[in-house]
Amino acid sequence: MNTMRMTSRFALAAVLGLLCAFSGAASTITVSNFSFELPGGILPNGCGTGCSFSTGVGSIPNWIGATSATGEFQPGTQLGNNTFFSTLSDGNESAFSTGPTLSQTVNPVVVPGFTYTLLVDLGRRNDTLATAFTAGADLLIGGIGGTKILATGTAPTPGNWSTFTATYVGLSADGGKTITIELTSTGAQANFDNVRLSDVAPTVPEPGSVTLIGLGLAGVLVFARRKRAS
Repeated sequence: MNTMRMTSRFALAAVLGLLCAFSGAASTITVSNFSFELPGGILPNGCGTGCSFSTGVGSIPNWIGATSATGEFQPGTQLGNNTFFSTLSDGNESAFSTGPTLSQTVNPVVVPGFTYTLLVDLGRRNDTLATAFTAGADLLIGGIGGTKILATGTAPTPGNWSTFTATYVGLSADGGKTITIELTSTGAQANFDNVRLSDVAPTVPEPGSVTLIGLGLAGVLVFARRKRAS
């Protein structure tokens, strides 16, 4: 094997080891009623077993912004001879909005250096073939007027769901600010399910580990120089 190629591989392995030393394990942040299975609602009677849909203030427990234009519903219920959805996301129920934004502020605040990842399943009804896909989601840092981190993904085909993702690394200037999940719609009915949020703390390697990696890299460089000189 070529000496320089071997040297490059050793150096790459050392760098990857150093990067891994700085990464931590993901932990789950609690999102209340993340799957919209908790029954709620005022009109007509709150969703649950045998319920087609709910709407009105209080129709989506633990989420702010519920009005007569939002609620929970069972995607498998019928519309004439058609089902709203061909597949389910998580559980029997999901949330919908025809305009108002649904939001929930989680308990942890921003910690600089932490990586926050939001996953939301967004759905498109079978009977919205003639309208554009309008569902969206974001992480709002710092409340009203704060920074929005938009979730991105591939728009689902009619009758199905697609997972959208938003990732945010805590900035020093944002330390202590609130973290809010927003579910949005721009007009036609948007559908949401399986809202997940996690964080990963940066892990500082022990001084001994850093020293060993540094010595290893130094040795690789010395080795390379000697080979070039010979």
